[in-house]
Parts: sequence; structure tokens; C-alpha cells
Amino acid sequence: MPFGKPKEPKAPKEKKPKKPKPPKKEKPPKKPRPPKKVKPTKKPKKGAPPQGEGEEGQEGEQPQKKKLPLLLFIIVPVVVAALAAALVFFVILPRFGGPKDPEPVATEEPQPPELPEELKVGEVSVPGMALEADESGALAELAKTVTYTYTNLVDAGKAAQTYTNQLRTADPAFSLVDEEFVRVLDDPDFSTRSGMVLLARTLPKPEPEAEESSAPTEEPKEGESEPPEDSAEPTATPEATEPPEPVDEGPDLLITVRITWSEGQCVVTADEEEGVITSPPPEPPAYSIGIREAESQIRSMTPAELGLSGASIEDYEIFSEDIVETVDDMAYIKLNLYDAKPPYAFAGSYLMAVDGKRLYRLDATTGELVELDFTLNIGGSEEEAEPSAPPESSAPETAAPESGSPE
Repeated sequence: MPFGKPKEPKAPKEKKPKKPKPPKKEKPPKKPRPPKKVKPTKKPKKGAPPQGEGEEGQEGEQPQKKKLPLLLFIIVPVVVAALAAALVFFVILPRFGGPKDPEPVATEEPQPPELPEELKVGEVSVPGMALEADESGALAELAKTVTYTYTNLVDAGKAAQTYTNQLRTADPAFSLVDEEFVRVLDDPDFSTRSGMVLLARTLPKPEPEAEESSAPTEEPKEGESEPPEDSAEPTATPEATEPPEPVDEGPDLLITVRITWSEGQCVVTADEEEGVITSPPPEPPAYSIGIREAESQIRSMTPAELGLSGASIEDYEIFSEDIVETVDDMAYIKLNLYDAKPPYAFAGSYLMAVDGKRLYRLDATTGELVELDFTLNIGGSEEEAEPSAPPESSAPETAAPESGSPE
């Protein structure tokens, strides 16, 4: 319960009367604004209507036109060009076969080469060479070697000698060579119980393809006369042509025949090999021959042995040169042959070694030397060896070729 005396309630306070507010002072009237100055009207442009006509508004005021921003004139053409390019690239080009994305190329892994699985040797088969994928480009080419074995021979050495002579007289002829394809001057001894002989000849290279010749001129038909030649017009001089580029003719190839004989049999192996037939280095001559002996040697041979046509060597005249040629460090006498009858055409040039062991025919077209097989025969009288001078009016028109160069 509360302690003490209760408080008495206070009497309400009386409100004081408000003081009346004094009346507001009246504001003085505003001064009237001066009229706006009217700007003088500008002269209208040519063809434009005069300003102020047909327009509403206050007198002397002109409505101002809204100007478009300059950026809008740049954006609109760019947007139109972009839309046109998109239309051409995505709609028109695909219909007319436009550029397509390249198709991806699948890379192939190398595969092992396809080689023969077996090699036939008579009636027996030998496993072939097997290679891995790292030799994917390998090829197996069948060799051109041909081997024959001749058995049941009474005298194998004599059979080998007969076959050797057959090859040496063939057309084209083979030459006795050693393993380095150097000519062998002495025949082997075929009387031994066993032995070997090697022969070879040069394989001619394929001739280059001939250029297409110009179209032949049409011959006049019967009853028609040929058109007269216009001699007044000068003939055009041919234009200088560039020399043709050298053509790779490939390696020099030889056909070799190896004859190996033993008691009762001969083994003949024919093959194709790369190489060139050469002559052995010259030996010191035991004796030397002169121009008369060289001419006598030529006169003792037939035109066929010299590679000429005709039945007798008397159909040709022999003229020797004072200049001595040198081939393989050996001196040679050069002799030129001409027809004995008019027009005394040039027949060929020959080189006779001063030791009497070699005789060459000079190819006038290629300048190559072709060795001839011959038997040395320098006998005979001086009258036979003495060349007869041709008549002055019948001298050959073509001079003999210079030393070492074809005509």
C-alpha cells in the first residue's frame, strides 16, 4: 500500500488570450516590363517562302526547326551496309555454291610395304624379305640376270672358247674385259680344266624424242602450175634460238656375259650393269710405225672392217695429216678417207696408234672414238702406200676436220 499523503490534483491553467496580429502592409504594384525587341527578319533564300506567312504565333516570332544530330547520318548507312553484307553472305552465296569450308583430310599412318612373300629358286621356295612400316616405300624389282648351265660337255674349255669367239664377232660385238671393264688384249688359256672369261658391250641409250616437224607443203595437182616465186621480197632471217637445255641421259649401261667353265660344264650368266668400257694404259712401244705404215694398214683392210660401204678399198683415197693426235697418252696418226670418184665426198677419219696396236674410227657426228678390230699388216711396197694426189679441179669441197674435232 502507498506510504504517505496522497497528492492533491492541480487546478488547470487558464489559457492566455492571443494578441491580435497587426495587418499586413500592402505591397506596391509591380512596374510593367518593357516590350521585347523584335529582331529584324532575315532575307529568305531563293525558292523558299517568306517567313512569317501562314504561321501562327505572336507577331515577329519565327518557329525554329529541329536539327537531327550528325551521328545519325553516319550510323544509318553503316547499319544498311552491314545488313546487305549479311544478306549476301548467308542467303545468296549458299544458293549459288559459294565458298565452302575445306573438308578435313584424314592422315594415313605408314603401312608395311607389299613385297613378295616367297622367292622361287628352281623348285625350291625361299622366304622373301619382310620389312616394317618405317620402310613403307621399299620395292622389290626382279633382277635382269639370266643364268644357264650347260652340262655333259666333252671339252668345256673348247666350248667356252667357241662361245667367246661367237660373241666377239656378233653385231654389235662384245669385248674381252676384266672386272673393272678394262679391255683385255690377250685371250685366256681355254685349255685349262677350269677358268672364267668376261665379255661386255655398251648398251645404246634411248634416242631423244624428235620435235614435231612443220607441216609439209602441198604439192600442186596435175595440170596446175606452181605459183611463181616472188624474188623481190627478201627472205626473212631466222631468229636466234637459245641452245636447248642439257638432258639427263641416265647412267652408262653395259651388257655383260660371264663364262665359267669346269670339267664337263659351262655356266653362262648374262646381266646388265653400270659402267664404261675403257682401254688399258699404253705400254712403251716396242717399235713405232710412220705415216706410210699407217696408210698401208688401212689399204690392207676391207671397207666393211672400216665401217664403210663398197666392195674394195680402192674405191677410196687416203690422205694423212701432219698433226699427231694424242689419246690416252699415246700418239696416233690421223688418216682421212674420201671417195675416189667425183664428187670426192668425205668418207671418214681414222686414228692409227704409232705402236700399231689400236685403230679408231672418229664419229664425225658425235666426235666419239670407236675402236676397230684388226690384224696388223704393214707390209707392202712403197708404191701401194704412196697416196695419189687428187686432181686440182676435183678436190673435195668439204675440208678435212681439224685435229680432235668432228667435221
